[in-house]
Amino acid sequence: MSVIFQVIVAVLVFGLLIFIHELGHFTVGKLSGMRVNEFAIGMGPALFSWHKGETQYSLRALPVGGYVSVEGEDEDSSDPRAFCNVMLWKRILFVCAGAIMNLLLGFIILSILVGMRTTLPTTTISEFHPDPADGAAAVSNEKLM
Repeated sequence: MSVIFQVIVAVLVFGLLIFIHELGHFTVGKLSGMRVNEFAIGMGPALFSWHKGETQYSLRALPVGGYVSVEGEDEDSSDPRAFCNVMLWKRILFVCAGAIMNLLLGFIILSILVGMRTTLPTTTISEFHPDPADGAAAVSNEKLM
């Protein structure tokens, strides 16, 4: 039972990482005026899919990735909002946004973990316990003399 639970937790954590990464691409695409055709979590056939505005959102069967499909990303398009037609700096931001979101998530998680600590590592010695082996060696040497 615990192995199944561990697999479920691993899939959910991996899914969260994928979601945050793809959300970076999606957000920058929308904010920079690109036409986002699809936002998908997972690969393979769609389990759930819905449209909102011009974007299709889907949850797919295999939890091994995700993608944001932008108009003109893989082919030429005459749409002025296509990836291939927007300014270069917007395309660079779009491509880098996933990695930036991963770094931001790591920073947030580490900040939370450090904030939860009750003690922090230090180089100050708080107390000293003499080694009990030294006392035993002294007693053994006295008996020999």
